[in-house]
Amino acid sequence: MFIKLYKVNKRGDQYYLTEVSINVSKISYMSENSNMKSMLQEGKMNLDLNKNADFTDLYLNTKEQITVIGSPSIIESKILQGSSKTLLRG
Repeated sequence: MFIKLYKVNKRGDQYYLTEVSINVSKISYMSENSNMKSMLQEGKMNLDLNKNADFTDLYLNTKEQITVIGSPSIIESKILQGSSKTLLRG
């Protein structure tokens, strides 16, 4: 199952967002990234986001780490929401 998130990218001093689809079975663990939240609140990031936005680091099985927008609890709820399966009766 895949979920869509917005990944934070950096090129030089510029930050930008890209939409990514993450295979939830490839996520090893996630943790809050308070450093990026502080940078956003201090105006050090050129992203047009609400100053109260949260960031989460996702650590993937491939040993890759990506930072996405949203708190760990929001990301977890997206995962759980997508995994609810219903039985269709014909």
